[in-house]
Amino acid sequence: MVDNKTKKHVTKHSPSKISKAAKSNTSKAGMDNAEKVAEVTLSKIKSKTGKRKSNLLKLCTEMNKIAIDAVDKEVIKRFRILIDAAEEDITKSGLHTVLKNWKDVELSHFHESFHPYIKHYIFMMKRKLSR
Repeated sequence: MVDNKTKKHVTKHSPSKISKAAKSNTSKAGMDNAEKVAEVTLSKIKSKTGKRKSNLLKLCTEMNKIAIDAVDKEVIKRFRILIDAAEEDITKSGLHTVLKNWKDVELSHFHESFHPYIKHYIFMMKRKLSR
């Protein structure tokens, strides 16, 4: 691309297309704002994806095992979306209570956003036992 005002040859690079060698040769002070923003955004994404909510994922897996109809599958799909967006996991003892002692679950011990999914798991277990 040619800048008409100065008649110079100008190239544009997106932050993802800059080679590793170019990145290593460029100091952070020499980066332009777009590169800095891209680098900060990438580091935030990496830090957020690093957290695994293993207890919530175990509950979701157990729900998937006893799912019967399309409604169950839709609830599980929405639960996975919530798990990805959630900041925190449930405790191991909370998971144990839900999976093993589901009749004695007190929803007040869990975050409000998980209540519908825990209730649905309890419903699915009751339905399983009645068959």
